[in-house]
Amino acid sequence: MDFADLSRPFVIAHRGGSLQVPEHTMEGYRFAVAHGSVVIEQDVSTLADGALGVMHDGTVDRMTTSTGNVADQTTASWRQLEIDASVTLGGGWPDGLRPPLFEEVLTEFGNRVLLCAEAKSGDAMGPMIDALERHGIDPASVLLQSFALADCRLARSRGWGVIWLGSTDVARAAAEGIGWIGPPASRVTPRLCAAAHAAGIEVACYTVNRRHQRDAVVAAGVDAIFSDDPRHLAGDACRRASDLFAGRTWLPGMLPDTSRGRFFPDDASWGFDVSDTVHSTLMGFLAPPDPEVFTLQLGVRIDQTCADSNSSGAFVFLSTDDHPYRPSSGSSPGANGYRFSLRADGDLDVGRVADGAATTLASSAGGTAPSPGSWVGLRITVSGRELSFTHTGTCAELLTVADAGCRPVPVVHLGSASAGVRFTNVGFT
Repeated sequence: MDFADLSRPFVIAHRGGSLQVPEHTMEGYRFAVAHGSVVIEQDVSTLADGALGVMHDGTVDRMTTSTGNVADQTTASWRQLEIDASVTLGGGWPDGLRPPLFEEVLTEFGNRVLLCAEAKSGDAMGPMIDALERHGIDPASVLLQSFALADCRLARSRGWGVIWLGSTDVARAAAEGIGWIGPPASRVTPRLCAAAHAAGIEVACYTVNRRHQRDAVVAAGVDAIFSDDPRHLAGDACRRASDLFAGRTWLPGMLPDTSRGRFFPDDASWGFDVSDTVHSTLMGFLAPPDPEVFTLQLGVRIDQTCADSNSSGAFVFLSTDDHPYRPSSGSSPGANGYRFSLRADGDLDVGRVADGAATTLASSAGGTAPSPGSWVGLRITVSGRELSFTHTGTCAELLTVADAGCRPVPVVHLGSASAGVRFTNVGFT
């Protein structure tokens, strides 16, 4: 396979798919390839002894247990670095992983997987090409990348395809013989894509993690998309009808609206620690079998609040698509659907959300406040023109609302409002 064989647009696993896997690790690349990614990206920098290390940052501080500049590392010290994957990705990934050398990536994946390698340091492009040629890598199976025009010129002069990152200068790219431009997604327009295609240039945009963003850049005409969550972007094959929180790994589409929350290993739940604001996370891997008519059941636990119980608690936001929901910011453009809230005092609320602003449709009063740390069962039913929301335990209350202002609402967000909240046993019927 080479890049010419791929149907457009195709998805590039950015850093291997860093929202699901330990970024730029061999284990992460293997996972990405095993789960359908045909293009994986690398960020490559030159080490002090001339070797090439794969890491996004200019320091090792964020990704490893060590500190210091990437450029100061040697091959020997690079091999001693350790990545605590469980810290950033949950207990489903082991600690003690390490960042690879570019040579290791080429040995395992070269001529087997399509590679998209960026010259991250200013002196990396030439040695990268040397390594590719030394390993006998087919140029048709590689796209190099750089924000520097000089790097792009070097790649072209040696016969390698290259993406000029950050550029929208179609005329200059054409004059330089550069076959790809790589603008940020925010700068992609139909006009830009049309001009690039008229000049024989393809467009690869970065970094797109949500489907509504994907739909916009695909409609504009892009040829490739960098994504930290390629499985969520690719389609519905990975969507499920129940949570897998017990696995303590980030699933496709489990993206932060405001926060990503964390896993709680003591009871196989997921949620948020207490804070003084509102947090929400998209559960992109969850989907009802029928988005028009379904019941969602879940367990909720409110551990602690830091505000008046009239405003604090837990909520479920069912939305029409995967726009982020950021109510604490005062605006969530594109976020439409229904918000179902369990307040810390035990009362329930149902609200319609339009562009992120919620309007109350129904509220209960006089509920029984759940004991801190105790689990409450909730059930939400969407059917026809009606919504219902109820406790499923002994303190059963029921709210029923006739409203069809937002349909369908197949997308789930889970959130907390000025409270420590956990969720478990989330599932559709």
